[in-house]
Amino acid sequence: MARIRHVAFYTKDPERTADFYCKAFDLSVVRKNERGNIWLSDGYINVALIKRSSGIGINHLGFKVENLESAKDRMMQLDADIEIETPAEGVTAAEYKLKDPDGNWLDISERGWKV
Repeated sequence: MARIRHVAFYTKDPERTADFYCKAFDLSVVRKNERGNIWLSDGYINVALIKRSSGIGINHLGFKVENLESAKDRMMQLDADIEIETPAEGVTAAEYKLKDPDGNWLDISERGWKV
């Protein structure tokens, strides 16, 4: 069974948003990058705060799966027109990106996200 292990938000100020989540819910910073993005965790779920000047809100959900290829095959059987792509270089956790029927982005990964 796949498990939600990652959610990513667009935010104008990742530092401020991270400070809020860390103080309000005792999340911990697990990673930062040179672009100003910050990853947090509660020990189970990984939360990415992606710096963006507009269009703030949820960017995507990430599902950790036991077997990447069987998960990909199952999704292709559900929707033959589904677009599954390999993430851009520099994406460190997701092995595949795809859209659900409403166009919402999803990541699927066998290795998961740092928690």
